[in-house]
Amino acid sequence: MPTLEFLSGPRHAERLVLEPGRVLIGRHPDCDLVLDLPAVSRQHAAVVVSADGATIEDLRSRNGTVVNGTSLAGRRRLLPGDEIGICGQRLIYVDETAAPDPSAAGCVLDTGFDDDEPAFSNESDAMIVSELALPRPAAAGARGKHAEATLRAVLGISRSIGPSTSLSEVLPRLLDGLLEAFPQADRGFVLLVQPSTGRMTLRARRLKGADAGPVRLSRTLIDRVATSGQAILSADASSDTRFRANESVLVGRIRSVMCVPVSRGDGRLLGVIQLDSRDLRAGFDNDDLEVLAGVAGQVAQAIERAMTHDEEVEREQLNRDLEIAHRVQQGLLPSRPPDVPGYEIFDYYEAARHVGGDFFAYVPLAGDRLAVVLADVSGKGVAAALLMAALSADVRYCLASEPDLAQAISRINESFLRGGWDDRFATLVVAVLDPASHVVTICNAGHLPVFVRTAEGGVRAVSSDLGGLPLGMQAGHSYHSCTLELAPGEAFLVCTDGVTEAMDHEGRCYGIDRLEVALGLPIESAASLGKRILADIDRHTAGAPGSDDVCLVCVRRAGACPA
Repeated sequence: MPTLEFLSGPRHAERLVLEPGRVLIGRHPDCDLVLDLPAVSRQHAAVVVSADGATIEDLRSRNGTVVNGTSLAGRRRLLPGDEIGICGQRLIYVDETAAPDPSAAGCVLDTGFDDDEPAFSNESDAMIVSELALPRPAAAGARGKHAEATLRAVLGISRSIGPSTSLSEVLPRLLDGLLEAFPQADRGFVLLVQPSTGRMTLRARRLKGADAGPVRLSRTLIDRVATSGQAILSADASSDTRFRANESVLVGRIRSVMCVPVSRGDGRLLGVIQLDSRDLRAGFDNDDLEVLAGVAGQVAQAIERAMTHDEEVEREQLNRDLEIAHRVQQGLLPSRPPDVPGYEIFDYYEAARHVGGDFFAYVPLAGDRLAVVLADVSGKGVAAALLMAALSADVRYCLASEPDLAQAISRINESFLRGGWDDRFATLVVAVLDPASHVVTICNAGHLPVFVRTAEGGVRAVSSDLGGLPLGMQAGHSYHSCTLELAPGEAFLVCTDGVTEAMDHEGRCYGIDRLEVALGLPIESAASLGKRILADIDRHTAGAPGSDDVCLVCVRRAGACPA
């Protein structure tokens, strides 16, 4: 039976057997293939398997479905090897029993230069002038009767590339060196495989003189080279029976073609290089093909070095961007706790990545009151951080403009829904402290409860029974609040699930029970309480990497603690 196999993520290599019928893919637990990610819609896509094969369609998801790098519109037939992308998850369709599609070539070609779709044919196999296996790396270079010509070509290519390092510079100069080494060539092309999609994309071209009309390349020829791993020479491509009906060859009036594969050291295909000439009298011969095949290894090394350089530059740029995002996010968070007469406040925040989705703030309110806000946005990374920044502005505005706390949370929920954050949500808890009356008003939107510690060390959870849904779950939801009074020496703690779900090396969570035990031990201040909890979490995890953001705020009313 056909299957879908994961190509990335924690489920890498996991396979789902596709039974005949409709296979639902989405976030909802009732789906046949559950992708538990906030960006995935509840019912995201569907694969229909029948005796004729399989088709896939997007079910009007918010973030769309991609097949072989192209956004899916309507229903599409799945072919063996098709790659499906859903919100960063990559899957491949496998059907070893399927007959090859006679209308589809094994190599998908994307010119990347113009909007004209090249015309391709799939003429049946016939005799080709010459096919040549590439020499092994140890044999490439200065051996055989063409050693001198090969060495000259290698030196010319090296001279043309010079100090160039990026792929955008190396590829055109590489073609310059090849056209110099083969003066009879009129055109040169480099096509590379995109790792994410498997598409063969035209990345560089060099043309001698004026070249009218769009670029036309033969998929049949390129596919033959890519699949066989052998260099091909067609001394008269327009009359070769293999390409006779191929419009892309005829339009280009190509008379002589050399095409060689370019592979990594481990044998994986990087792409192909094609040189062609329109003058059959000065076309290529077997000696030229052997020379081009001989320099293929050096060409591959130059391309790999350039790709590695570009990846390192991109990685450095990403690190710089993440560092800037980290500094911006830190600017949105309080730099230090506020000074509240008669109270001690301690806070701590650590993102699991450069940036995170946890958020805390202190919002001054009328009557010298202070709102302690803690939120946890679904997801991690940059997307969660952007949502956190938007939520931060809404929280400050609604709390400052709406005197009733429950009504303020309802307004924040409506604003969150209007933001169009797809299937994301956020939990939120707000504790408004009135230092004059020592009364704390609490409203909870799907967050962990507020933990209150008495002066004697007793611990209780409040606000867990208010029934508030997380933000973004339901429009028009009514929130409720409760109040408590803090006696001297009493404290309350708000935290995100990064505290309770901190895992040790065996995958066991820190848990609420252990948190309450740590809360009940003797304390001297809010800082000692917060630091004790953090130290206890460190003992539990014992160096295991954190998978979630950790955020907590402790507020304690000053006063003597019982001995």
